[in-house]
Amino acid sequence: MTARLSQLLHDEATHLVPPVPDTAAVLAEGHRLRRRQRVTAGLAAAGVAALVAATVGVVVVAGDGGSRAVDPATTDDHAAWAVGSDVHVDGHTAQVPDTVHSLHYTAAGVLVRSNPHDGASDGSGPESLTLVRWDGSTVDLGTVPEGVGPATDPDEDVYALAEPAGDGFVAVVRDVETGDVARKVPLPDLPPSYWEVPPLGLDGDTLYVGYRNQTVALDIATGEGGPVDGLGGGMPAVAGGHTVARQGGEDAVLDVVSGKTLLTLAGGAWPVLSPDGSLLLLGDQVLDVSTGATTTLPSTGSDWGWTSGGDLFAVAGDRVTTCDATTAECTDDALTPPLPRDAFPRLGGRTYES
Repeated sequence: MTARLSQLLHDEATHLVPPVPDTAAVLAEGHRLRRRQRVTAGLAAAGVAALVAATVGVVVVAGDGGSRAVDPATTDDHAAWAVGSDVHVDGHTAQVPDTVHSLHYTAAGVLVRSNPHDGASDGSGPESLTLVRWDGSTVDLGTVPEGVGPATDPDEDVYALAEPAGDGFVAVVRDVETGDVARKVPLPDLPPSYWEVPPLGLDGDTLYVGYRNQTVALDIATGEGGPVDGLGGGMPAVAGGHTVARQGGEDAVLDVVSGKTLLTLAGGAWPVLSPDGSLLLLGDQVLDVSTGATTTLPSTGSDWGWTSGGDLFAVAGDRVTTCDATTAECTDDALTPPLPRDAFPRLGGRTYES
C-alpha cells in the first residue's frame, strides 16, 4: 500500500507546472533595493522630480530594462576621481606618474591612464597604466600607446587592449592585478576608425570593436560574433547591453542584442550611461532607460561622475557630493584642503577622449 501511494504521489507531481517568476521584475526590484542600501544617512537633497518625459525631450520607444543580475552580497560601490597625479578612492589617495588622463572601473580597483602632457588625449604620447586598488595601493602595469584606452567592466577583473599582430590586430585580455595575458581574440580586418588601433569596449564576456562604419561584437571565450545592428563605428561604449548611438540627428539608447531603440533624446547635454546601463545621465537629470522616468539632481556647478555601482558624485570646491541616482538623496563630504580654483577633476564613469 505504501509503495502504491508513493507511486501515485510521484505520478501526480510529474504533472505539476511550477510558477515561472517574472525575471525582469525580480531584477528591477533587486537593483532598486541594492541602490537604497548604499545611501548614507545625511543631508536631505532636493527630492525626486517625477517629470514627464517631454520636459527633457525623451520618448520611450521600447525596452525591458536589460539590467544584468548582480549579487549584492559581493558587490561594493566605489567612487574614483583624480586631480593632477593624485587619485582618490574610498577615502584613500594614491599617486600615479604624471597627470591623470582617464579612470576606468574594474572589480579590483580603478585602472588609471596618465601622461606627461597634462593628461591630454591628443598628443599624449605613450601613457602609464596603473591599477589603484580600493585600499589605495597601486600596481604598475607598464605603458600603452597614444590613443589606446583600456576596455573594462566594473564587474570584471580583466582589461582589454588591441595590439598589432602580423598584418592585423588582436585583442589582448589581461588580468588587471598582474597584467598577465588571460586570452587573445583575433580581430576582423575591417576599415579602421580614427585611431591607429581599433578601440575596444568590454561588457561582461563580450568585446566590442569599433571600426570606421560599424561596431563588431565578439565573444571573449570563442572569438565568434559579428556586426551590431544599428550601431556605427568609432569608440564603442556598451554597458549592461545598452549603448548610446546617433540616429537621424538625435542621440538614442539602443539594446545591442535586439537592436531596439529604448529611448530617443532631443539634444542637450552629453548622455552618459550608468555602469550597468540601466540609467542615463543628461546634465543634472537621470533617466531610467526602461521607463523614461526622470530624476533631477541638485546643481553643484560641476560635472557628475558615476560610481562603480551606479550612484552619482560631483567634486567641486570644498566638498564631494554623492547622490542616489534613483531618488536624488544626497550627502556632502568636506574636502580638505579645497580644490584650487583652476583644478580640473577627472571623474570615474566619464570619458575623456577625442
